[in-house]
Amino acid sequence: MIKKLLFCLLVTFSFCFGTLKSQTNYILQRGDQLDISVMDHPEFTITGLLVLPDGLIQYPALGSVKVAGMSSYTLTDTLTKSLQKFVVNPIVTVYVQKIQKQQVNVFGFVNKPGQYQVFEPVDLLTTLSMAGGIKNLKRVSQVNIVRANGSMETVNLRAFFKTTKKISEKAPEVLLYPGDTVYVKEPIEFNWSLLSFITTLISSSAYTILILRK
Repeated sequence: MIKKLLFCLLVTFSFCFGTLKSQTNYILQRGDQLDISVMDHPEFTITGLLVLPDGLIQYPALGSVKVAGMSSYTLTDTLTKSLQKFVVNPIVTVYVQKIQKQQVNVFGFVNKPGQYQVFEPVDLLTTLSMAGGIKNLKRVSQVNIVRANGSMETVNLRAFFKTTKKISEKAPEVLLYPGDTVYVKEPIEFNWSLLSFITTLISSSAYTILILRK
């Protein structure tokens, strides 16, 4: 009975330690929701605090605080030091309540179109690789990038790869950010059967006209 109790306590401790470690190592992102607790000070305790698109949170007495790109451990330490002006020995806890999904979209003439999770900006080649690559690179000359803000860019793949092959020249930096979409337009299939049919029809018509004139 005692061994079983000790085992349960050990499992519980390991789970809590693992959760705490993952929380402290997590890098905060735009769109995350945080619970910030200051022991015995409800005026500084906030739940469901949203990390805004500019990476800031609005916190009582401190105003705008830049948190995106910061670990939850670092934020805890920062708030603890900042709140010492208002609270004696503040005990601060930061809990990531909800993690914002950050994805790039890859559609069109690729092997695995879909949405792919990213945690930092990724270059164009890496993005295309996540989607299994372009089905037939020789038949594609350009890709379109639709940014999260609605703007559009066109990348000439032939010029891009020509540049990357030259060691003396630095490859153009094309980065994808969460919310961006890469669209690889499918090449137009040339219908040779239709061309053959039209050619035959024209030839037959021309022959018929020639016969009638005689």
